[in-house]
Amino acid sequence: MKRKLALLFSLLPMMCYSAEGSEAIGENAVASGDDKLFHEIVDEFARSHNVCTRWTFDGSITNAMVMTNQSHDADGNCFPSLEGDVYIKYDNQYNGLGYGLEIGNKIRNGLLKGGAAIVDTSYVYVESDKYGKFKFGYTNSAADTFSLSYASVLTGYAGPDSGNLSNFYAQTSGSIIATGFERDDNKSLKVVWLSPTINGWSMGLSYSPSSRDAHLFKEDRNKIGKDYSPAQNFADQTSYSRHNFTGGIAYEYGTPDAFNAKIAVAGWYAQGESDFVKVRKVCGYNVGAILGYKEYKLAMGYTDNGKSLLPSNFSDTSVKTGYCHGADAGKVYNIGLGYTKDKWELSVGYFHAVKKFASNERTNSNVATVATQYNFNKTLSAFVEYNNIRTRACARAIATENDSAAGGDGSAVENNRANMLIVGTKINF
Repeated sequence: MKRKLALLFSLLPMMCYSAEGSEAIGENAVASGDDKLFHEIVDEFARSHNVCTRWTFDGSITNAMVMTNQSHDADGNCFPSLEGDVYIKYDNQYNGLGYGLEIGNKIRNGLLKGGAAIVDTSYVYVESDKYGKFKFGYTNSAADTFSLSYASVLTGYAGPDSGNLSNFYAQTSGSIIATGFERDDNKSLKVVWLSPTINGWSMGLSYSPSSRDAHLFKEDRNKIGKDYSPAQNFADQTSYSRHNFTGGIAYEYGTPDAFNAKIAVAGWYAQGESDFVKVRKVCGYNVGAILGYKEYKLAMGYTDNGKSLLPSNFSDTSVKTGYCHGADAGKVYNIGLGYTKDKWELSVGYFHAVKKFASNERTNSNVATVATQYNFNKTLSAFVEYNNIRTRACARAIATENDSAAGGDGSAVENNRANMLIVGTKINF
């Protein structure tokens, strides 16, 4: 009962705000003949009064209730979730050269393992039509920018791509339930170059000295905590990477109102570091594609984490903990189909991941996702999503997490499965 009341009172302010915002925008739409976001209205007002004409902002907030009947229910079965992103941008030009900055704040609150509000984006840039865009600061790597997965077509809460399922689901030890390259340097301090698109082709490169400062103002930014990392590294909790080189290349073809396609390849390479044990280098890649025809889009992706940051010296098979010969950092497969018509969006997707602790011992994850979303206008959307999640461990993964000498914390989670229903709203501004 208390959780239901928490849901009601957490949703009411957002719904009231959304209703007022959509009504105001609706009135503005009548006056201007267009449905506009709040930041677009503010931008027009600022420009018409010649105030802060180079500054803009945008963002979104997702408010949801997550309900699950997981077989391992130690963490509960009903969770409110509030998360969002707010970006402040400055853009200007000088002699045909564009320049500016962007600051982004990520907000996560009401989650199972606590909330957070961090500045995770902060960079300056210069760009030109001829040479592309150069960024310096806390931002995405080039490989992350060029990575493709079924997230491109998912609607609603977006399943494993949200990166939050482990907050609502007792994740099986050693399993992976999130898309993307696990050992990406995230938004660490870096320099990035993104080329202009020429005849459908584009590419990007990035370099960061260390992944340890992945979030500008995150209190625990010097560690990869087990609760935060979907694919846990049992060697120790302070593994990180230095001299991170990433890159990507993509080709796009077609137009949105007919057949269109995008194919991309991205890669990561870095030196592995640890405060306690010697670990392997970071090395992996992603291959993905998006195929579209009018209202339909099909997206698929494959990510190979290689042996990134695994211990350099594998355990002998006679030892029941740790990684043995044949182990890897995991492989992720996903495919999704999306359909958009008028104000409706519908998507289905399937996610599969395998991580080996030895040549014949592995964990695996399977997530099937169905979601529908109705867009009242540019500002307000409502969605319903269903996820069927199954994760299976292996004896070595369980023993390793229960063994403090192997870097475990004694809180291993065995096989788990769940039916997860997510109902919520989205506000764009």
